[in-house]
Parts: sequence; structure tokens; C-alpha cells
Amino acid sequence: MPRHLRPEGLRAQLAIVIAAVMALGVGASFVAVYNVTGSRLRAQIDSQLRTQLSEWQQFSTRSDLSHAAALERTATRFIAAQRYHAESLLIVVQVAGGRTVSNNSALLVHEEARERSAPETTGLLDSPNGLTTASVAEAGGMRVLATPIRSADRTVGTLRVASPLTPVRQAQSSLRRSFLVVGALALLVAIAVGIGLAGLIAAPLRRMARVAAAVDAGDLSVRTGATGDRGEVAVLADAFDRMLDRLERAFKRQRDFVSDASHELRTPLAVLRAQVELLDHESDEHRRHESTFTLLRRLDALDRLVGDMLTLASAESGQVIEPRTIDLHDFFEDLRRDLPLFGDRDFHLHAVNGTLQADPDRLTQVLQNLVRNAVAHTEPGDRVTVLARAHDGQLDISISDTGPGIPPDQLERVFERFHRIDGSRSRNDGGSGLGLAIARAIIEAHGGRIRAESAPGHGATLQIELPGYRPAAEHDDSSAGRVAA
Repeated sequence: MPRHLRPEGLRAQLAIVIAAVMALGVGASFVAVYNVTGSRLRAQIDSQLRTQLSEWQQFSTRSDLSHAAALERTATRFIAAQRYHAESLLIVVQVAGGRTVSNNSALLVHEEARERSAPETTGLLDSPNGLTTASVAEAGGMRVLATPIRSADRTVGTLRVASPLTPVRQAQSSLRRSFLVVGALALLVAIAVGIGLAGLIAAPLRRMARVAAAVDAGDLSVRTGATGDRGEVAVLADAFDRMLDRLERAFKRQRDFVSDASHELRTPLAVLRAQVELLDHESDEHRRHESTFTLLRRLDALDRLVGDMLTLASAESGQVIEPRTIDLHDFFEDLRRDLPLFGDRDFHLHAVNGTLQADPDRLTQVLQNLVRNAVAHTEPGDRVTVLARAHDGQLDISISDTGPGIPPDQLERVFERFHRIDGSRSRNDGGSGLGLAIARAIIEAHGGRIRAESAPGHGATLQIELPGYRPAAEHDDSSAGRVAA
């Protein structure tokens, strides 16, 4: 048997559940319809019996009921003068001190014989007043309406009108047979539909299982893809794919980190090794001192490189930021004071007031990296502009310079780790080559984005867009100033 059709398989379990629900539904419907049908038919019989009682009351009002013989004559005339009724309707008038009059003498004889042979049982002739159900000889169960006949404040007899419950039994029997046939067909259809529906539901789950098996084997590129559904299975498949995306990115970050570390650390380590070997053979004290100073400087650069790589790895995993509310007025004032420290440039800062949900330390790191990048590609006295604007709950910050600009085909690649641009904006500042990559990782960890704009020969602009801005209750919309170099 195929595994998905075994009792422990999802398709089989869903089909069993659907079939069980259908069976319970059909069973509950049968019980309800069965009882309602019986109740309605008995109510019709009871109404018919009450109608017969009403006819007797109207007829007997004009008749003499003072003694037994008169009551017998009245009962006989009443039975003879009856309107049309179903043949099964039984009328019995028991006359006190007289004989019993009925429209079915044969049935009456059998009932009297049963009463004599089994006086302890309740039959037609001894049924209590009101509506009851009695077992009648040769007729089975009957619905009986009994009422006393009174004349001059005394009881002179009893009128009993009865109708067999055979129509009720026949209707319920027919209903039972019909439900058995219809229920069996409905159950078969439910099983077939359940298997088909279970197959549709289980298909994306089986696809997800195959994807999980492929991932377990080491292939992180596979995805479940669209399921063609908008329900919970589609939500699960989408969440599964997003999880695989994050997992693939995490593995890629790990591979990139190992690759970058092995590539970028090999050269400085080789240089350090060579310098240490030279230092070991250097006898001149002055040269030894210079070599030691150069060695320490290269170690500091190597330490910065390792630190930047670790920062980038943490930022790309989203674990590096701790957002809190930043007062932008104080934030930009701190930046205004720090700008002259980056070099002899014509700095201009245009700030806004308000608050921003962000990590102030990491955001400061991003702006410092971008300003340092602008300084590295401009000459003393060139203008570097930091412009902040706010709109629709978003803060835009741009850092512009008047340097040589970025070639159009390099605008996206400048944010790649260790990427170098041939020509005027090549990495010549002694940095690690990770500044822009770190900036992008930190901005994206905040839910924002960063991009580069440039016209070659006319400078470059790095544009940051950050969510989470809120204007201050009372403030000047902006403040601008020139920062002395």
C-alpha cells in the first residue's frame, strides 16, 4: 500500500476524519428528521382525533343522554351519520350499564377478549382520559383520545376515538431505508472527496518535506514555491521559504566571512611575518625602532580590519543594533562638532529636529564612515554636505561631495565588501574597504536603505532612508550652518 494511503498517512487520516464527520452529520440528520416526521404525523393524528371529539360534542348536545338506551341510540346515530374519515379511524362509545357501540365490531370483539385474558395490561377500552398511545389487538399501536360523556352532572359513558400509528411507522421505515441508501452514497462520495481534498492539502506539505530533505542533504537553494492556495498551508509554505532564505543568507555570510578572512588577512600576515624576520636580523637600533613602529602600525590596521569584519558579520545578521529614541537635535549637534576632525574640508550640515527610533551609536558609525569616505575622495577645501530631510515618518540623510564621482556601472557595487573602483575613487585612504558595506548592513538592519548617486566628474551623493521619524511638538523645521574646517 502506498505510504500516503496507510492509516498513519496524512491523506488517509484526513479522509477518515472527513468520512467520520459526514457519517455523524448524516446520522444526526436522520435522527432529527426521523423524530420530526414521527412527531408531525402523530400531531396530525391527534388533530384528527380532536376534530372527531368536537363533532361528537356538537352532535350529542341535541340528543338525549339521560339513560343507557338513549346513549346507545345516540352513539349509533352518530356513527351512522359520520362525515368521511379514513377507514382506520375507530370510534368506541362505552355506555355505563349498557353495551359498547363501535364502528368496528370485529376489532372490538378482539379487544374485549384481550382485556378478559390480560386485565393487567392497558388497552383501548381501559385507556385513561386524554390522549394516550395504547396497544390494540389486531391493530398494534394506536393513538387514543378518551373523554367522559356526562349528562345532568353524572358520567353516563366514555367516548374513545382512536387511529392506528401504522402511517407513522411506515413513514419512518421508508425514511430509514432512504437514509440508509442516501447515507451510504454520501459516505462513499465523502471518502472520495476526502481523499482528493487530502491529496490537494498534502501536496504542498509533501513538497515541503522534499525540500526539507534536500536542505538536510546540503542544498539550500531549493524552495517550496507558490502553493496555489491562500490558506494556512500557503502561510506555512511562505514562512518555510522565508526561513530558508534567512538560513541561506546566514550560511552565505559565514562563507563570505571565512573567504574574506582568508583572503584579506593572508597578505598583511605575510607582510608582518617578513617584517618580524627582518627585525630579528636588524642590528641598527634606529632602523629597529622604525621597523617596530611600522610593525605596530600594521598590527593596528590588522586589528581594525578584523573588527570591521566582525561588525559587518553582526550587522548583516541583525544582531548589532539596539534601537532607542534619538533626539535628532542633539544627535546632529554632536555630528556638527565632530565634522572638522575628519579633515580640512568645507563642511555644511543641514539638520532637522524631532526624534528617530534607531541605534545612535551605529547610526553615528554609518555617518562617520560616509563622511570619511567623502573626505578620502576630495581635496582640502572641497565642500562636503550633510543634508537631513524628513517626510511621511521617514528621515532622509544625504552626504554629498565634490570629488571625481562614481562610474555609473559601479553605483551598486560600491557597497560590496572589499570592492575597489579603478581610478579616482579607488580605495586609497588606508581603510579596511568595509566602510560602505558596514553602512549598508546597519541601515538595512534598521529597516531602511542606502544608495549611491553620482555623475562622473561632478561628485557623489550617498542617500540614506530611515523609518521611525517623528517630528518634535514645537521646533524649528530645520537648522543649517557651515562647519569650520
